[in-house]
Amino acid sequence: MALCWYQASPQSWAEPSSIIPRASSTTERQHLNEALYLKEETISIASRYEQPISRAPSDVYVITDEEIQSSGATDVPTLLRRVPGMEVMQTNAVDFNVSVRGNNQALSNKLLVMVDGRSIYLDQAGNIIWKLLPVTLAEIKRIEVLKGPASAVYGFNAFDGVVNIITKSPEEMRGTTIQVAGGEVGTLLTSVVQAGTVGNWGYRLSGGHEQTQRWSDRDAPALNSQRIGGRVDYHLAGDGIIRAEAGIGRANPYNGFVREASVSDGHLSQGYALVSYEQRGLLVRGWWSGHFGEA
Repeated sequence: MALCWYQASPQSWAEPSSIIPRASSTTERQHLNEALYLKEETISIASRYEQPISRAPSDVYVITDEEIQSSGATDVPTLLRRVPGMEVMQTNAVDFNVSVRGNNQALSNKLLVMVDGRSIYLDQAGNIIWKLLPVTLAEIKRIEVLKGPASAVYGFNAFDGVVNIITKSPEEMRGTTIQVAGGEVGTLLTSVVQAGTVGNWGYRLSGGHEQTQRWSDRDAPALNSQRIGGRVDYHLAGDGIIRAEAGIGRANPYNGFVREASVSDGHLSQGYALVSYEQRGLLVRGWWSGHFGEA
């Protein structure tokens, strides 16, 4: 499997660059390397508020943006294989079962998976459609994994643990990012993300396509999917942010277990919409998400 990244980010000549200053001596260089090495990740998955990972009351693992880009992975389950204690089993060309500490089964319904704090678990199917996640790998800032029971904080789905996929803001992803990947079994994956800021406004638009063949019959398609998404931020005075986003993914066909569970003919779609307001520790949001197929 091959994965290529290309990113072109506009930058004004008046903007200061983020280049790390060169150390003037061996001692300063050692101190700089130690500071970079010892830089501590900030997480929010353990207690639902920002805190240093060393103060988290639970076992938390973080997959960073740099690790995602250097991994060569083409989907989130492949990235989760890097996490100690996580078990990732691919049952066919399109379906994955992800669990914690050996508690794997046909439908892994005891692991809560979220995107920016929004659950993507499908009650009707009792599973996650990993191949229709409403986010491309290029948009992911980090993945926080909490290993162990967290039902007291997140509800019944978090019996084994929690995975929170945190995406980049328009400010963090200004420019155009193109991702292309290909491999065996007729696998082809492409995605494009455009993000930028205009005054108090920020936007992020993304689109992607993925296709692959069945393991049992390499001449028969297992997945041919398209996804689009968009996000708009408006920055208020006093660090307030109003955010609206929506996305939809459609697979035709989707030859996986969810197809059988949904009693559909292989046409499967998954969509969501979200509106939120955040200011000085206050977060108010509402969202809709669901999936539907053609009977």
